[in-house]
Amino acid sequence: MNQDSEKGISLTGKDIMPTSGNERNLSAVAYFILWVGIAVQLVTPITAAQLYPALSPMQIIIACIIGNFIVAVLLTLLGDIGVRYGIPYAVFIRACFGYLGAHIPALVRAVPAVFWFGFQTWMGAYALDAIMKMLTGYSNLTLLIILFGAVQIINTAMGMEAITKFEWLASPSILIIGVVLQIFIMKQHDLTFGEIFSHGGEGGLSMGFAVVVMMGTYITMALNAPDFTRFLKTRTGTNAKWWHVNKGSFWAHSFGLVGSMLLFTIIGLTSGVATGTWNPIDAMVQTMGKDNPLLLVVCLAFVILAQWSTNISANLLPPGYIIVNLFPRKITFAMGSIIAGIIGLLIQPWNYAEFVPQILILITATLAPIVGIMFTDYYLLRRRKLNVEELYKVDGQYKYWKNFNPAAIIAYIPSGLSVLLFPDYGFVTALLIASVLYYCLMKYWICKIYDQPEVTDPYFQIETREVKKEA
Repeated sequence: MNQDSEKGISLTGKDIMPTSGNERNLSAVAYFILWVGIAVQLVTPITAAQLYPALSPMQIIIACIIGNFIVAVLLTLLGDIGVRYGIPYAVFIRACFGYLGAHIPALVRAVPAVFWFGFQTWMGAYALDAIMKMLTGYSNLTLLIILFGAVQIINTAMGMEAITKFEWLASPSILIIGVVLQIFIMKQHDLTFGEIFSHGGEGGLSMGFAVVVMMGTYITMALNAPDFTRFLKTRTGTNAKWWHVNKGSFWAHSFGLVGSMLLFTIIGLTSGVATGTWNPIDAMVQTMGKDNPLLLVVCLAFVILAQWSTNISANLLPPGYIIVNLFPRKITFAMGSIIAGIIGLLIQPWNYAEFVPQILILITATLAPIVGIMFTDYYLLRRRKLNVEELYKVDGQYKYWKNFNPAAIIAYIPSGLSVLLFPDYGFVTALLIASVLYYCLMKYWICKIYDQPEVTDPYFQIETREVKKEA
């Protein structure tokens, strides 16, 4: 790999180089556990409760399944980049946007991550504050936000191994307590599933809107799926079939994400129907009160674990790598995680807690064009052939025009604006418009000026590692 820099551009650093064989120690089962830990958080029940009563509980459940299954498929498709080449999202995106242009989609991806880190740290601290008030009568939410945020930042800065170990502890605990909470709320309010799902919707929101909202929670993760799959246990080879390589990640994404999101959507709907509040912590306090202090503490501890497990994997690791990519020879992953966490707390995203569905729509719309560009570049243009060495060469083939790829910039702008015309289906329109524009601009313009042999030569072969998935 080229270690030189030109005009201040630096493309190499130990935390963003392709993973070696001995770094790929994440099994498919461990990856499933990781995804359970990522997917169990309070944004989902909050979203479900805020969509009700405009939509019926059954409509919200259907939207949850459809939206998150689409995300699971996209996670697997783009995760192939990490499995096959061992590179993170911040490096791959150089092939699409150019060496400097890559910072645009990287920062677009980082913004929602640091936002959700701050938001979910607030939720965890809110639960801690409720416990402290009940036990001591003392309350200091600001102090608890700082302390809880610091603990999560330290955990993430310790690296993927520390993150995975925590998920093994947190994920089973969260699922068990979530089921207990669901049963207790139904019992306290004399509710059955039949009664919950018999409620109709009052109207005002479309199913398309609900599906896009449900996608918004983890569509961010589709972009940086390679950040995780690059650590999956593999062997190398050029003839491995796509399904053989990716079936482990597909099942982990499908069951870990969709299953967890479904459970927490049901919890949110139950709380919303039973208590009329979207805040699950307030719903717990209201339902259990002082009559069940031990159970209330256990459930609030569940909230803390849920926020912690999601934040370290989904909201600190991705922007940590993105910040490293800005200054790869000066900033380590640990430093990047610390910077991302501090920014997430300073912007105080909890001030926007009543607008979660709208925020998720905005996130989905801004990221959908990048998903379309990545998919088109990797699958339709390069046909899964990627010249990895060139990604790290300052004067390599992905330099394009002054280190920016005009095709990606041009495709991104109108596809993003299309969301204003079709807000309920903004993800679909943005993704399709970006894909078509990027394909045409690359095929018939950029590749004729800036040679991309993987695109223009149908017989081009790159020697890649044979990939063999281990369970």
